[in-house]
Amino acid sequence: MNIKYFKKLKIPDKSGVYFFLKDKKILYVGKATSLKDRVKSYFNIDLITTRGPIIVDLIFKADKIEWQETDSVLEALILEAA
Repeated sequence: MNIKYFKKLKIPDKSGVYFFLKDKKILYVGKATSLKDRVKSYFNIDLITTRGPIIVDLIFKADKIEWQETDSVLEALILEAA
């Protein structure tokens, strides 16, 4: 997955939960105050130094990103934990 893929998505600037998927299987779930900003952070050039090799591997394995908007960060936190 690369920045071109991210730019094609219409990720909202709202709170919510995001999912990195591979073959419809969830690899990672995260919460965000701003889904757009948080997901974009995974495509920064300094990803390996800011996130580490496990997250870098996850990004390269994932073939899709999905998200669910929430009304609050608290709601996102509850969804992430579920």
